[in-house]
Amino acid sequence: MSGMWVRRAASLGLIVASLAAISLARFGYTDEVDDRPPAPPDVIPGEAVVVEEGGNPALRAVGGLGVEHIQSTLGLIGVTADAYAKEVYTPEKVTNLMDSTITGIESVKKLLRKLQDTKLSVDDEEIIDRMIGAYNALQREATALSTLVKTKKPSDADAFSKARKTAIEKIDQLTADDDLPSPKDAGNSN
Repeated sequence: MSGMWVRRAASLGLIVASLAAISLARFGYTDEVDDRPPAPPDVIPGEAVVVEEGGNPALRAVGGLGVEHIQSTLGLIGVTADAYAKEVYTPEKVTNLMDSTITGIESVKKLLRKLQDTKLSVDDEEIIDRMIGAYNALQREATALSTLVKTKKPSDADAFSKARKTAIEKIDQLTADDDLPSPKDAGNSN
């Protein structure tokens, strides 16, 4: 059963990344030209998505890219904290990076909520909820890091450690299968 969840999460992540790329392309952020005719849509607006063996390719894309983005964001926050601890980054640099991270996560969460407004299966809805939960935890972690670098208080260091632990737990719940690496396996030092 957990393998099904991971495959669906992977699918939803790929859609998120695809939607982001499409949005960027519409605003002229790409120079690539695709001369291929558009592929016929496999989802008709207003109709329920029929999930065949292997699932809807678009949802699988959203899930895969989403999980990778979530894990990369966890890594970014950890590396930023390490760089600050080693006095490579100033508090201002950390705050700017975390503000940007929080804003980017909010944009992705809005896209996921729009996806939830379409007719999805109960399982796909649950995966999106789990992804949003992981993103919420990452936002709290990024906020805690920004607070810590400003105040340097031991209580804020504890709050950051707790937020990091919670984020890792949420991501572990999302990726609870042997098919995807857990954040604990990715060599995070925090």
